[in-house]
Amino acid sequence: MENSINLKSILNKGSLVPNYIVLLFIGAILVIDFLPHSKTIDILYPQFLYLSILNFAMSVYLYFNVKEITTDVISSIKRSYLFWTYFTFIILCGLSVLAAKNTTLVIEKFIELIIAFCLLINLTILLKNKRELLPKIILIIGIAAFFQSVLELYYLKQKANQTTIVTALGLMAERAGNINILAASLMIKLPFLLIGITHFFGLKRIFLLVTLLFATTTIFLTGARTALLSIILIYILYVIYYFKTYSFNKSSFYSCLTFIIPVIFSIGITNAIFKKSDNNDRYTSINNRIKQINTSDASANLRLLFWNNTLQLIEKHPINGVGLGNYKIESIPYEKTQMDDSSISLHSHNDFLEITSETGIINGLLYISIFAFVFFVNAKRILKAQDIETKTIAILVLMLTVVYVMDSLLNFPMFRPTMLIFLCLLLVLTLVNTPEIKSFEYHLSKNKIYLALLLISVVTTYFTFLGYKASNLEYVIQKDNKNSFINSDLTGDELIKELPKFKTTLSTAESFYEYAGIYYMNEKKYDEALKYLSKADKINPHFGRIDFYKMLISNTKENRDSAYIYAKEAFYLRPRNLNFFKMSAQFARAKKDTQEILKEHKMITQYRKIPQAWQIAAEELQKAKYDSNKMLNFIDLSLKEFPGDSILTKQKNGILVGNYIKEGRALVDKGNSDKELSFYTKALELDPQNAEIMQNMAFYYYNKANYKQSLFYFLNALKYKKFNSGRTEFFIGNCYLKLNDKENACQYFNLSNSKNFPDAKQQIIQNCK
Repeated sequence: MENSINLKSILNKGSLVPNYIVLLFIGAILVIDFLPHSKTIDILYPQFLYLSILNFAMSVYLYFNVKEITTDVISSIKRSYLFWTYFTFIILCGLSVLAAKNTTLVIEKFIELIIAFCLLINLTILLKNKRELLPKIILIIGIAAFFQSVLELYYLKQKANQTTIVTALGLMAERAGNINILAASLMIKLPFLLIGITHFFGLKRIFLLVTLLFATTTIFLTGARTALLSIILIYILYVIYYFKTYSFNKSSFYSCLTFIIPVIFSIGITNAIFKKSDNNDRYTSINNRIKQINTSDASANLRLLFWNNTLQLIEKHPINGVGLGNYKIESIPYEKTQMDDSSISLHSHNDFLEITSETGIINGLLYISIFAFVFFVNAKRILKAQDIETKTIAILVLMLTVVYVMDSLLNFPMFRPTMLIFLCLLLVLTLVNTPEIKSFEYHLSKNKIYLALLLISVVTTYFTFLGYKASNLEYVIQKDNKNSFINSDLTGDELIKELPKFKTTLSTAESFYEYAGIYYMNEKKYDEALKYLSKADKINPHFGRIDFYKMLISNTKENRDSAYIYAKEAFYLRPRNLNFFKMSAQFARAKKDTQEILKEHKMITQYRKIPQAWQIAAEELQKAKYDSNKMLNFIDLSLKEFPGDSILTKQKNGILVGNYIKEGRALVDKGNSDKELSFYTKALELDPQNAEIMQNMAFYYYNKANYKQSLFYFLNALKYKKFNSGRTEFFIGNCYLKLNDKENACQYFNLSNSKNFPDAKQQIIQNCK
């Protein structure tokens, strides 16, 4: 039954959710940044599992304490445009399963959105009419930021002592996932620190100032440019707000300096550390990183490529998209001429574009409208609200929105739990930032809503646990992969037994079946390997790796024709993959298919301007007995692209040397040996350590009865230990004999005889007895 009671009486009796319960749950949520993930491939899997368990705990509390929750909360949620927009967005994300080729990816990401949705409702219920808790929440977030940044700086110092500063700076991403995620997870906490610094006095303010110093130093040390832009924007926004609210005077000016000075100090500390790194790119100075924010930067260009690919996906699938989470697979064909080897983007590096490509234009616009609504509602509250509390929360939400939107424009925070909780928080603070009702007749809410939340949390916990287990398995697979599957922790049979129940791909978009095929291949169970590689091909056929492994198996089974076909298919799927090109070119050479080598070479050099592509082609063409004059023209073209390249120059010299030797021998065959020496001399100038040329010159002088000169070249040729027939030693002995040096002559005749050269024994009998 529903009981009619007066809100004022409940407020007076303190029968709403106790403050310590709210703060306990807020603190528990922030533990997310400190979770271990040593046996998972990415921290997001234990984080989502943890969030789902927290949702379950909050739902259990609300279910059994329903009398403490008033319909004021539920009715305000139901009346909210923001709530229904977000709800509709999530539903449309789920419906994208109808267009998805890989439904398991949709399920995984949809579950994560449901976790966020439940967290949004739970936090809204807990924080409704709790605006007075904001200072304490700021302190809790400040404590989290303090320990997070201090731990990162401590680990940085440890790594720097063990390796180098540059290496240590690069390893700062180990715990968070990557550099941008670490920077964003601290960046999203800065608005709370700014509000706290201007709100608190005494020790609390000092603590938050120290935390700001540590947090901004950590952010700057990552070199993440998105975070640098976000800091600039939120500082501009907050300073404008502060002067507008408190007027521009000496007192407010000094107050602003209190939260600006720590940032100045952190810039100085960061630049001092960067100077010790001896790095001329990422870790030079803060000023340099800001200057690198332009479209000519390699990272910026790569993002532009990803965005263009995403726009093409949107153009091709405007209504339903390709399915939530399916970008990581469906984008691969668009990247094959842009990304080297087996690299792929995994994310568009723009959440707005990525979600539009996955769920359709309508849902993409709906997602954008959420932030537009939050921005305008809170901007209006800053301008129109009468009480400072409403304005303070509004400016806090605006700064959070700026940080989140900036990260969404350049990265992918939507499915990173550490960012997702702050997305929920900025939506919740927008929903609850209304004056508290002092007297209101209402009905207690039925507990069916809380029961539904509890049951949904059970379901999400089950799926996130499965995701966590899949991540454990992926961790072992990647460990074996790094060790080239030598002394693997898994076998093919064990992997098949441990296959995830609903996930088909790793976080890197490869199929679990693909790795099952690799394990079986290494175990020489080729039929099983081919079986699972074919299954993998149906899940993600775009890498080219499946064809590559099929090529290796076919080659091992001596089915060269099939191996050649697979090698070509792998290359044409990924024409920037140097290894694929090398393998395909080798098979083409075995088939004397020089036209295929030239065709593939033209394709890879169209996309990758690297000398290795020319070196591989030149080597295989030469082995295929490609016309020497055409070979010279080919290498001359390569040297125009890469003048002075030592390998290409050596290849050219090798061809010229071969031609000179061939021409010299041809003159001998024609009985015209007078010009023979000039060709050998030219050849030796190009390759002064070539034993074959030396021996040819030795024979030239021998035939001219110039035994002294002949001996010189024979002895030099012998130094390189290329000839083992005993013939060279025999003629050295002859030279010494002609020069009346029987002692050395006999020495070399005996060496020649030891190698079973047939004429040596007779010379020993005649001259050495």
